[in-house]
Order: sequence, then C-alpha cells, then structure tokens
Amino acid sequence: MQSLDPPLRWHIAGLAGLMLLLGVFHESVNPWLEYNRESIADGQWWRLVSGHLVHMNLWHLGMNLSGFLLCWVFFTDLLTRARLWLWLGVSIPVVSAAFWYLDTDLYGYVGLSGVLHGLLMMCLLLGFWGHPKLHGLLLVLISGRLIWEQMPGYNVHYLQDTIDGAVHVNAHLYGALVGAVLGLALLFWEKRRAQNLEKPV
Repeated sequence: MQSLDPPLRWHIAGLAGLMLLLGVFHESVNPWLEYNRESIADGQWWRLVSGHLVHMNLWHLGMNLSGFLLCWVFFTDLLTRARLWLWLGVSIPVVSAAFWYLDTDLYGYVGLSGVLHGLLMMCLLLGFWGHPKLHGLLLVLISGRLIWEQMPGYNVHYLQDTIDGAVHVNAHLYGALVGAVLGLALLFWEKRRAQNLEKPV
C-alpha cells in the first residue's frame, strides 16, 4: 500500500516520540499535564490539550500508541499531514469541551483513546467507497461497541489491573462522533472541490 503523503511519517514519529517520552516519565509529568477539572478552572488551560497525550502507565501508553501506529499503517493511503493535524486540531478541543460541559462529574482524565476513536472513524469513512464491505463491517462493529459501552452495567473497570484506572467510555463516544463528522465533512468538501475542477472554464 503506497503512502499518500510520505513526509507524514516524520509527523507520526514526532507525535509517537512525544507520547513515549511523556509515558516514560508519567509519574512526574501527569500531575502537571492531565485533564484535571479543578486545575483547569484555576486557569491551567493547557490541560485541555495535554491530557490526551499523557497516560496512566506504560501499558496504557502501549495500547494507545499501538492503536495510533496501526491506524497510520492501515490507512497510509488515506492519511496526509493536513488530515492528521485537522483530526488532532479539532478532536482534542471538542472532546475536552464535551468533558467540561457534559461530564461535569469527570475530575481527571488521561489518554489518547478518545480522540483515537475519532481517527479510526474518520479514516473508515474516507476510505469507505474503496473498501465498502470491510469498512462498512468495521463501522458497524465499532458503532455496536460504542453503544454497548453506554449500556447500564457496562464494566468500566475491566482494565483496572492493567492501566491502573477505569475506562471513560464517553471519551470514546465523543471522539468517534467528532471523527465521523470530520470524515463526512471531508468527503463532502472533496466531492465539491472535484466537481468545481471539472466545470468548464
């Protein structure tokens, strides 16, 4: 599979390296970088961004970093630097805003998994017409899991022993919704752009 944007690998490497560095020193940096409602209310706004880049422990980091790199590998024919930074630039503030306004009882959060769901949804939609059966199946499976996570009685502590914390399932839902909107918006914009280019001058 040929990369749509070869220089993208350096951006991926930079992001992965940053998360790896933060993950190695998580005990030192998390108190300053995690999403913490009280600290944000006191003016530490950077936590709205940095909270998505730090993790509870190395297992937590490994799971999310693996997912991020797999998305790049599997969707290398769809991802560009512009799409990568659009995803990050939109997903992170929107998911954090959802935490702030909708999850008012959420006082702490770390991890990439919420916005990572957005990257996956965006890529599945962007590549849908190229692989409708596979992407359609994955979209159904992911949507089903998101619904299951919202059901009463879902065990948010199933990874407690591994990641030293509960899974905040709303992060997955918010991230996936943002990614779906981004994917559909990009499809619409690119279709309109192609139509305009085809118009006779």
